Amino acid sequence: MSCPNDLRSLEVILTAGCNLRCSYCYQNDKKARSMDWETLRASLDLILRSRHERVEVLFIGGEPLLEFSLLRRGVAYVEKARPRRMNVQYDIITNGMLLADEHVDFFVEHDFDVQISFDGVPAAQDLRGKGTFAVLDRLLDRLREDRAQFFADRLRISLTLVTRTIPWLADSVAYFLEKGVRNILISPGITGQQDWRVERIDELDRAFEQVFDASLRHFRRTGEVPLAAFRKTDQDPSLDEPDLPMCNVASGDKAAVDVDGQTLGCVTFAESYQTFPTMFLRNRLEALRMGEVRHPDLDRRLAGYPAVARAAGLFTDKPSKYSSYGRCRECRYLTTCGICPVSIGHQMGNTDPHRVPDFLCAYNLVSLKYRERFPSAPRADTVLSRLKSIYQLMREVERFVPIAHT
Repeated sequence: MSCPNDLRSLEVILTAGCNLRCSYCYQNDKKARSMDWETLRASLDLILRSRHERVEVLFIGGEPLLEFSLLRRGVAYVEKARPRRMNVQYDIITNGMLLADEHVDFFVEHDFDVQISFDGVPAAQDLRGKGTFAVLDRLLDRLREDRAQFFADRLRISLTLVTRTIPWLADSVAYFLEKGVRNILISPGITGQQDWRVERIDELDRAFEQVFDASLRHFRRTGEVPLAAFRKTDQDPSLDEPDLPMCNVASGDKAAVDVDGQTLGCVTFAESYQTFPTMFLRNRLEALRMGEVRHPDLDRRLAGYPAVARAAGLFTDKPSKYSSYGRCRECRYLTTCGICPVSIGHQMGNTDPHRVPDFLCAYNLVSLKYRERFPSAPRADTVLSRLKSIYQLMREVERFVPIAHT
């Protein structure tokens, strides 16, 4: 147990319970079960044995604020027990319905990044929880007015997109931009979208065109790109990367611990709050279990996990994947797209580990098309060093859209 491991990230499922029952959530069997302190401490000891100097701990549920006292005890333990060389970044994903000043004070004190799951305008948010929009709308106003720095730097909004919410996507993004949210994620739902049809990609495209226009107006006014889907990066994977993974689940540098102490590669593997929709998915995920977090052989199992994950066929070899829109190896967005591999097992009747859902493929085709068109935000070091004048920056923007000069 004293052998250092290669973990960079730990996801802790504090509770399988939740105060909402979102219609599209993969957590389709929530229960009133929570992690006990001994299990949480053993989980945190796992990341504290990491050989890395910077690690991340994500608290998740269910709704993790239902177990805030346990979370607070866990952070206190980490701060006391962590090696002096180690820096720990804390994160939490919450639906925001229980988020009070007490919680925000604690998150500010410990430099938490806070992600609120909020789908936007009332018609879209009602699928997450009927009548919840007003609560979160007031929450955003309160945080922006009373905790401006936290609101700007530490808060993310995650909007889950499913086929039924496409008509409200543009209005929802515009709403968050108007609220001043500076970090907006769009997460396409990983559960089977049975009503998706191949030709509906045109509907999705029209919605994203409106999102693009609103984001571009915001960029021209502020210089900011709040929508993560439109941000450019120099860190895209190379075509030469072996196996070209679907996500980092198979890398072996991330682990999740369920409420009962079972160690997994990702929170989407946990059984405490879901019933797997297909035996195809269940059988593959069962093979990826690493056992109880206190098991004396856990570090060895962690080391062998990448090979086991590759053998499952879901998480690697992206070029061999395909959808109704074509084969991934022939797609211009092969290295930049992102599709949760677990979604492959959420397709009823599918037994091919390479068959990705059409809805997720369509989302990537459309969002990445508009990402290509979106101008790059000027880097902070470029602006601060005055290597480019405002005039030059405007010229760069004009390559994508004309700017009226006065």
